[in-house]
Amino acid sequence: MQRPATRQSRGINSAEKRHMSWIKDRMICAACKQYGPVICHHAEGSAFKHQKVLVGHLFVLGLCQSCDDIVTHQSRRAFRDSFGAQSGLWVEQFADYPAQDEFSPEEIEAIAAWQK
Repeated sequence: MQRPATRQSRGINSAEKRHMSWIKDRMICAACKQYGPVICHHAEGSAFKHQKVLVGHLFVLGLCQSCDDIVTHQSRRAFRDSFGAQSGLWVEQFADYPAQDEFSPEEIEAIAAWQK
């Protein structure tokens, strides 16, 4: 399911859509590294901005259901204590992405600098 545009965030663009599709096809949980179906988890929400750069639809982790339950139903702190910062997990996941040049260095740096 694709999220529609809202007043707080624009709709997803084609590069972000390809990135999310790659995450789903990859089928490796970014947190526990288990192979299986994953959910595209917007780490800080679709309207997230850091350093004045909108990165909400790019800052997406592929999480298995049990890891997604931790961050969604328990707390981000519990998730961070178990697996580390979401931005660090994203950097590891993004290192394998074949089309990194579709995103600006500012977008990538904004996520890497988040440290949460």
